[in-house]
Amino acid sequence: MSKRYNQILLIVIFLIGLQTVSAVAEKIVNQTDGKNQNLSNEEIEKIESVYESVPVTRWVDYNGIKPTSYAEWKSRQVNPTAFEARQVSLSENNRGGVKISVIVNTALYSSILASLTQYETDLIAEGHTVEIITSSGGTPEDMRAFLQGKYAEGMEGCLLIGDLPIPWYETECWEELSHTEFPCDLYYMDLDGTFTDTDANGLFDNHTGDLYPEIWVGRLTASPLNFGASNEVDLVNNYFTKNHLYRTGNMPVQQRGLSFIEDDWVPFAVAWDNDHGLTYENRTLIYDAIETFDTSYESHLEEEYESILVCVHSSSALHQFHSNGNYGYTTNSEIKGIDPKAIFYNLFACSNSRYVDQNNMGGWYIFCQNYGLVSIGSTKTGAMLNFNYFYNPFGDCATIGESYRDWFSAIASGGFTQDELCWHYGMTLQGDPTLRAKARQPLQIQSTELDNGEMGQLYSADLNANGGIEPLNWQISSGILPDGLSLDESTGIISGTVNELGDFSFGVRVSDACTYAEFSDETILNLEIFPFYPCGDLNEDELVNILDIVLLINYKYKSGPEPVPMRNAYIDNNDLVNILDIVYLINFKYKDGPDPVCPQ
Repeated sequence: MSKRYNQILLIVIFLIGLQTVSAVAEKIVNQTDGKNQNLSNEEIEKIESVYESVPVTRWVDYNGIKPTSYAEWKSRQVNPTAFEARQVSLSENNRGGVKISVIVNTALYSSILASLTQYETDLIAEGHTVEIITSSGGTPEDMRAFLQGKYAEGMEGCLLIGDLPIPWYETECWEELSHTEFPCDLYYMDLDGTFTDTDANGLFDNHTGDLYPEIWVGRLTASPLNFGASNEVDLVNNYFTKNHLYRTGNMPVQQRGLSFIEDDWVPFAVAWDNDHGLTYENRTLIYDAIETFDTSYESHLEEEYESILVCVHSSSALHQFHSNGNYGYTTNSEIKGIDPKAIFYNLFACSNSRYVDQNNMGGWYIFCQNYGLVSIGSTKTGAMLNFNYFYNPFGDCATIGESYRDWFSAIASGGFTQDELCWHYGMTLQGDPTLRAKARQPLQIQSTELDNGEMGQLYSADLNANGGIEPLNWQISSGILPDGLSLDESTGIISGTVNELGDFSFGVRVSDACTYAEFSDETILNLEIFPFYPCGDLNEDELVNILDIVLLINYKYKSGPEPVPMRNAYIDNNDLVNILDIVYLINFKYKDGPDPVCPQ
């Protein structure tokens, strides 16, 4: 190991204790000096070259409002009490799902308990292990140390609900080297890098070591949102109501995307929309300089899109659109009033997700009454770039949190350049990080019984399943099918001509189309293959002869035994046994009459 790597491990030891070091070290074994080994040098160079040509998002606000400074935010905070975190529930399962920590402000917990319980139930149904934790007091350093411990125990991501410690970062950005300070959730995602505050002013200003984000983090911070007498408790409870509706397929939105790209980024519009297409094949792209205006954007918000990528100069309170020399604005209050019919937002919009600002738009996009569940954007000037590293896993059934983390890890490959730092260190995910595009239900096989088959005859049975993302894939997981039968992997149809008698028991497994996070289900089915008794064979001797004619006459006119199988007595295919069937069988056997045609 390198000397630098050993230094990183010593820092980890100091923060989380000797007992968890081995688990953390195992997680980071392939990531040293901020390099993700999954990307080639060519890919890293391609990522870094993007920043040379893309115009930076700008803070614009016609009211003259400025971003909340660290000093202003700090002045509103009460003196922190000692950090406390208490696990109030743990729901484990044996399905191998992600372990998720849901950390809730202690004062908020009891008011949203019913909503949290439903959320926990939904996550368990998807196979996750979920722990609910209440927390109060402390500093960002305390919270990060706590997350490091949870990560060492196997936690892969967390959702922060309510007012919890907020880490801030400061740096000098762009050609004018203007000072900027902003909330930085990357501090909670990268658990083994080293963040330092070199001037001891309460804001981190240096980030070294392993820069790769280990976990995904989302937040629900509703306390700054107060339009129309809104309050934190009602907003969070309503959010989880919407969340449950989406997860259960009861929030009707079309599975399509909208890419709405303002003038400064027209040269990149088609490429960025194509990246959006890695998740949504069906999309609308608006980038004409005339069409990209506030009224056009607002009209599209009233249509149904599961995902919206909007690229526009903004502040935390509004978007500014330009057309024909005029400026138009879509404001935070308008977003609340419109209640856009969309679920996921990628806000390429300066500081739109600055969640410390009152009524920030990134918050209102997800806390509207009926729609909106996740917004990804920046707490500072900047936004997401290299969108393919986000939309590719998101389109392959990764959760939005996993996709966001994987995008950030791609940017971290090779270390962060100053441009990458300025563009992305303010990135944050507001909403539930466990959601997937195209709400996906647990996969469950519905077929529990199969019809019996007959030797030498064609056989067909359709297997069915609910949930998952199509196309499904079917496999025989144990045992064997009768000779002559096969299972079509794509349709789930068992078919063929049976060449083997007996009772057969075999396992069937179905999985969905997602390679990132596959859903599957398995069951045992039984199939019995009997000898084939041709139409007209009424005594199960596999022959049609005078004995069958006599049996049919005795059954019909002398109260004789019932033909076996009964369907073989419907000689003329009319579901009745009468003199016509007797005559039909005599003609077939002794007068070269037509073959019997019993119902199938």
